[in-house]
Amino acid sequence: MLFGKINIFLIWLIILGLSVVSIILIGGYTRISDSGLSITEWLPVTGILYPISETSWIIEFNKYKTIDEFILINSSMTLAEFKVIYFWEWFHRAFARLIGLIYLAPLIYMIISKKIPEGYYFNVLLIGLLLAVQAIVGWYMVKSGLTDRVDVSQYRLSLHLTIALIILGLIFHSLLKFVLGHRVNEDLIIQNKLILTIFILIFLQILYGAFVSGTDSGLLYNTWPLYDGNLVPGDLIIQTRYLYSFFENKEFILFFHRTFAFILLSVIIFLNFIIFNKNSKYETLILIVSFDIVFLIQGGIGILMTFLNIPWYLALAHQGNSIILFLLSIYMFVLSRKSS
Repeated sequence: MLFGKINIFLIWLIILGLSVVSIILIGGYTRISDSGLSITEWLPVTGILYPISETSWIIEFNKYKTIDEFILINSSMTLAEFKVIYFWEWFHRAFARLIGLIYLAPLIYMIISKKIPEGYYFNVLLIGLLLAVQAIVGWYMVKSGLTDRVDVSQYRLSLHLTIALIILGLIFHSLLKFVLGHRVNEDLIIQNKLILTIFILIFLQILYGAFVSGTDSGLLYNTWPLYDGNLVPGDLIIQTRYLYSFFENKEFILFFHRTFAFILLSVIIFLNFIIFNKNSKYETLILIVSFDIVFLIQGGIGILMTFLNIPWYLALAHQGNSIILFLLSIYMFVLSRKSS
């Protein structure tokens, strides 16, 4: 039973998972508010210190004034305005350090006291390795925007998000495995490959969303489903550089992201058709309907964002809801796997 399994390992996984969700959202707001380049150095130890004196603030502001984002975009920024964007980047980095502590301190205790169940050591150590890699990739991403750019590389932004989702997925999968044991859903087992396909498509759609965000492609059009009255954007393909268009051309990036959502919708409708045309259990129907509702909310937020020119609160809601959708797809996939 669930309550019989509530112990330090389970509590640790829950807190760690919620922390990773939180930092993804904090990172999302850091990106939305254009705060990510406000700290121009990576100081793993002393970087936790927050500027207090006016002198230290001036020093940090002067460092920011040397990068292209300030020179080309924010040259009129005041010290008071700088303090706001600095806080969000500092908070993002400070929270990342806190996650490292949340991971490491209980882990040491659980290893010494042998509180980690058998079969979980690989996942647990892989999570720690990815957390360390994520810290390095975070700086690698920030560094891309410090010279010859006014924003971070969309490739490195996507990589940063990819690792975050893998970490969250590993934590959530471990949690489900611990709580559910060998429990499966017979209705979903038959559709295992289809559910796996949906999970992969959701994962890819979220990652490609980082390219939409990283290139500000979403700001090109505030119309939907047409593009200023056209079925497709005007400059969909640049000459014959198809790969370039996929990752660099804002028009194509936005078009592909929107089109991919319809592809995902069609696959989900197909899953619904199969489940509802069978004698599926009530709990299966509730799960599928819940998944449908979250997906429709995701699409609705995306459309509303478009019309309102992507306000920060809707952009953050879009990202947060995508995490729920991602976790639900993992939950369905776990239930669809045959017991070994």
